[in-house]
Amino acid sequence: MSDFNLPIVLRILDNENRITDRADHKAISLLSILGVFMVFFIVYYRIIPINTFTGALICLYFSFAALSIFNLVMAIRPRILKTPGEVEGKNNGIVCDPAFFSGICSFPSLKAYKEALQDMLKDEASISNVYINQIFNVAQINSLKYKHIQRGMILVVMSLVIELLIIAYLFINYIGVEQMPPIM
Repeated sequence: MSDFNLPIVLRILDNENRITDRADHKAISLLSILGVFMVFFIVYYRIIPINTFTGALICLYFSFAALSIFNLVMAIRPRILKTPGEVEGKNNGIVCDPAFFSGICSFPSLKAYKEALQDMLKDEASISNVYINQIFNVAQINSLKYKHIQRGMILVVMSLVIELLIIAYLFINYIGVEQMPPIM
């Protein structure tokens, strides 16, 4: 790889890592928002009159909230499954990536890591393969993260809408009780 192309590849990798950070921040923010509104819901849960309408809304609320929590946690920690053809052999490229976190951790000792890193640095094609592989892997992770964030965001909004419906129902119910004549 020429000196001109390496900075471009590193810039692409840096941008993908920033996208990963943004996805994590979005997921954590949505979890925080949902948590704050759940606390309000739990505090006022005892004053909700139990009937068919509120029972259905409460069941929907907890279902959407649980699904949104699941999706947002999956956005923070996505599950990536490698297909059998995806792992490269020794003839095609590097099996353990000495420049990526999971590859570094797979080495049994510092000496083995140092040897693999020095072997990789001797060949420009292997350096290129390592960074291109990292870009591809991080892009796959970002794709999964944003899929779960999209789902989580929709579910958080639906949970909040249901919570607002319950609050509106409580308000209407409270006004209706206050204006009704006393039963004798």
